Amino acid sequence: MTEGALVRMLGSAATGGVDPEAADRTTQRILDAALQEAATVGLQRLTVEDVVRRARVARMTVYRRYPRRDDLVEALVRRETQRFLAAVADGIEKTKDPQDGVVEAFIAAVRFSRSHPMLRRAAHTESALSAADNAELLDIGAAFIARQIHGEAPGAPTQPVRWVADVFARLFMTYIATPPTDPDFGDDDELRRFAHEVLTPMVERAVGTGE
Repeated sequence: MTEGALVRMLGSAATGGVDPEAADRTTQRILDAALQEAATVGLQRLTVEDVVRRARVARMTVYRRYPRRDDLVEALVRRETQRFLAAVADGIEKTKDPQDGVVEAFIAAVRFSRSHPMLRRAAHTESALSAADNAELLDIGAAFIARQIHGEAPGAPTQPVRWVADVFARLFMTYIATPPTDPDFGDDDELRRFAHEVLTPMVERAVGTGE
């Protein structure tokens, strides 16, 4: 599977529903093993045989669900993307205030990235994505953020909203690749203050500005 295919898969997961495999405990065991293996050796070097050994299941148990390695990788990426989006959505739903929603969504995204094995690996290794794939991934992230900022307002997100969403997506990807020390990436209180003082005003101006 190419890196470009992975990026397109992320986009599909970001706009799709919950994977029906989520209720299958054996499938989750396999995907948990795949996640740990990917965190250890990298997604591009992940093999089905290594996942079989780590999951401690029969080889055919995996192959019945995922006949090809790409099928396994796709299922893993889809599940982890949906987990990330669910974490962000939970952060937004904690408050009815749109300003606080921006802050809590940011905190939720940071918490997820800090604890996620594959994202922690990404912070310490060079990205395998090409410049074009990174650009496409940014577009996917920015589109998702723009939809969250726009909310239930009529029409499509305005240009200022799209601009702010693009900045947020770039900021988040940079923070994952190179965690900042100021604000402290490991301090939720400091990150929350940063979000209130820097991110929320950007959203307020964008939402209050027409095309």
